[in-house]
Amino acid sequence: MNSDSPASVPAERALLMDSPPEERFDRITRLAKELFDVDYALVNIVDDDVVYSKSQPDGPRLGRSPREAVFCGETVRQRDILEVRDATRDDRFRDIAAVTEYGIRFYAGFPLRTDDGDAIGTLCLLDGDPRALDAAQRQALEQLGRWAQAEVRQTDAGADGARADEASARDDLLADGVRLASLAIPHGVVSGDRSGWQQVGGRVVVTLADVMGKGEAAGAIADALLEALQERRDMEPVQALLSVEDQARLDGRYTDVFATVFHAVVDAGSGTVDYVDAGHGLTLVLHADGSSERLDSRNLPLGLRPADVDWEGGRVVVGRGDLLVCVSDGALDAYDSTLESLRMIGDELRAASDARGFFDALAVKVSTHQVDDDVTAVVLSVH
Repeated sequence: MNSDSPASVPAERALLMDSPPEERFDRITRLAKELFDVDYALVNIVDDDVVYSKSQPDGPRLGRSPREAVFCGETVRQRDILEVRDATRDDRFRDIAAVTEYGIRFYAGFPLRTDDGDAIGTLCLLDGDPRALDAAQRQALEQLGRWAQAEVRQTDAGADGARADEASARDDLLADGVRLASLAIPHGVVSGDRSGWQQVGGRVVVTLADVMGKGEAAGAIADALLEALQERRDMEPVQALLSVEDQARLDGRYTDVFATVFHAVVDAGSGTVDYVDAGHGLTLVLHADGSSERLDSRNLPLGLRPADVDWEGGRVVVGRGDLLVCVSDGALDAYDSTLESLRMIGDELRAASDARGFFDALAVKVSTHQVDDDVTAVVLSVH
């Protein structure tokens, strides 16, 4: 029986236990599984008796497990990463079900804490072969853990927030038939999302940034971040992000703050889009022939990148009749909160007569669903 009384259970754990999958967690575990090349990467919520797998990147959902059957009950007692190189050689774990029934040998877990310091979950890696993390891998797991921890803390921060009624939209026709339109619906009075663009000769510079947090502090940082990236309009996207990152390290407001970012430069004549995606992963290109592609990301959010890891840029070409849509993760909550929502958004954008019609439909969904986050969407079209 759970020894916590209802009043003592941290709100974040109460809201996340047994809750459905969400892309905001899944993009972390998906990246972790790929970066570490492990069998499983999970965000688990830990109660006194059970461990609930909130996020795993693919395969059947694990759901609930008895706390004594897995590693995470020990992880939440730690101040730092718990690493088990070979569980069959560790007296604490050699007889647990994860080892004896499921063949897990390697485990590494980072404890996820609330603002009050309560450890209520883990970001963990599991594999069937013994292995060890080197110093760079431990740092990478810690950075991913900080990202997951921030999402856990966002859960409680958004629980009692009131949605602002005011939505704002913008629609510009720019060079060579490139049209950009945006919708912004703040969760509260001030949004932590920002988007913007400008034309520079035959190039269009586009930015969408989602600062972790809500309210005035997040809004002020989002304003500064958008302005800084747009000011670097003559730089290629990776160089612009590096420059902003260097500037942020000298700015006290950015301490323990990070943001997911999509920043792109569009050559209007050729349709070439050079971009850098910092942990965002929510951009979809809809081609006129009916095909589509998601611009995924192997980068961590701005503010979490280890100094010895390079930013990875990308390139895609958009032609006449193509659409590019980039949304903040709040938009997914108007659908089913998973990455499948991005496909639904793409389908609705294709079906709409134009970006404004799509925005109208999205705003209705936001008003009729429980969406506890800012919602921003940017649509680029070529005519």
